[in-house]
Amino acid sequence: MMDQKGSQQKLPAFISRESRRSLPAGVVEIESEFVVGARWGGGASAGLRRMAVAGLQPGVLDPSPAQSNVKQPGELSQALEKISKAVGNGGGRYGLLIPDAVVRVSVLNFEALPAKAKELEALIRWKVKDSLGFPADAAHISYQVIHQETSRIELLVVAVNQVVLAEYESLLDSFHGRAFLILPASMALLPLLSETETGGQLLTHICSGYVTHVVVEGRRLRLWRSRRLAWPEGDQAAEIVSEAARAAASARDRMGVEITRVWCCARPATSDRFSRALSEALGLPVEDLPCDANLDRFLGPEERPLFAPFGAPLAGLAANCGKLA
Repeated sequence: MMDQKGSQQKLPAFISRESRRSLPAGVVEIESEFVVGARWGGGASAGLRRMAVAGLQPGVLDPSPAQSNVKQPGELSQALEKISKAVGNGGGRYGLLIPDAVVRVSVLNFEALPAKAKELEALIRWKVKDSLGFPADAAHISYQVIHQETSRIELLVVAVNQVVLAEYESLLDSFHGRAFLILPASMALLPLLSETETGGQLLTHICSGYVTHVVVEGRRLRLWRSRRLAWPEGDQAAEIVSEAARAAASARDRMGVEITRVWCCARPATSDRFSRALSEALGLPVEDLPCDANLDRFLGPEERPLFAPFGAPLAGLAANCGKLA
């Protein structure tokens, strides 16, 4: 994929504070049910050195693209302080992963792009304004070309309310650092998908009461759908399967993309009931994302068990870094 500066990269750059793409020294992920902190030791090849997870009670954080997300600041601050003490808070450059529900992801088609960046951004704001759920002039817009051919240019556009974004960035105060890379959590998983698959790949990411479905064809993100799960936990499998089938049908009917490979990532890890139900509905085997377990080799005995249920986005960031090296 290419960002607006034209540099090749595998992972879409939602918000990058620096032109250099590298693995952040630390990563903080904030979800409605948990927060994760991690610190690397000298880059992806050195593996994770520290990792910590703290649970959140219902109602502490309510992901929303349009209004304040932090409902109980004291409870969230305590969880982040706990994480900060566990992984270290010596400052530096952090990657910040935020809930998928906070952002709006679109794929837009153009015959040609305006020559001036300001004109292009204004055009993008006009095209996405009805899908944001908040005023278009309040959005931080990030975009990059994902496909180009004669008289057809596809842009991947990610938008977030600037007020909401600032709220999440301020939560890094506990770590005495700053976010130089910000991504919705599911976007950090994309480097784990197969690079050799010629058909469409469907990713189902279940996390903190939400499900996101992403369809990727080659290196092109074709579809992104994220929604809150409405049914009780016991009935979530049916709802997730219904959403997955809808995403697969939309990719086939609207884009001519036939799904040939299906991936599932549930965090924290659950039983395989989702995978079984997905496989039966889609008629394809469902695979777990291939997270490099070797990344956790330097973690202590209390930290290592955290990687499997929570560490997939960390593995994705590491895979992307290796791709960029």
